Amino acid sequence: MKPFEIKDNFWIDIDTRVNYENAEKLLCMQLIKPSDGPVSRLFNRPVSIGISRFLIKTGMTPNLISITSFGIGVLSALFFSSGTYLNVIIGGLLAQFSSIVDGCDGEVARLKFQQTNYGGWFDAVLDRYADALIILGMIYGCWSINQGIEIWIIGFIALIGTFMNSYTADKYDASFGKKIKTKGFKIRIGRDVRLFLIMAGALFNQVFYTLVILGILTNLESIRRLICLKGEKIPLN
Repeated sequence: MKPFEIKDNFWIDIDTRVNYENAEKLLCMQLIKPSDGPVSRLFNRPVSIGISRFLIKTGMTPNLISITSFGIGVLSALFFSSGTYLNVIIGGLLAQFSSIVDGCDGEVARLKFQQTNYGGWFDAVLDRYADALIILGMIYGCWSINQGIEIWIIGFIALIGTFMNSYTADKYDASFGKKIKTKGFKIRIGRDVRLFLIMAGALFNQVFYTLVILGILTNLESIRRLICLKGEKIPLN
């Protein structure tokens, strides 16, 4: 036996069942990240943490959870592509569920001390594919009902905005070594917000206008970031 230096990492003395339950609660509280968006913080995290507490008792790895979230996103896209109201509702609910499960891979990785840079990158890549497929499913489903070329144009703008929204945030984080924010206000409109809007639009059977909102909101946000963050300096290593 030898001493182990934990430095600033979390630790707690556990002697009783009550201590164990308190430690579990404290660990779960640490899963909430400062960079979480409003939907993730208020709705997704409370649900995903409950799911993660179950998943850590299984053999599922963080990467397998990422694949599961992606699979749910693919199902969402397929339901959206049919264009019928019932399937659109199911597609919207699946998109939101995919967003919730997407938080579980990182939570399980942190709880089981299985965090890796590759795991985070793998999850991000699958997220981009899922985002694209969901939006393409929405476009096709909407077009199959209305047959208007403007649906493809609006959908393409929403798709580009979604990718740029993710890219500008990730690129800033990598270049500046910190989360994107301005004057203490985090200006990240993340995946949690986008998929929640998609679910809301699906429930009201307004897929086209949801694409319009996504196209406007995501592209304006990217432009706002360019303006607000102008003049920031990349730290020297």
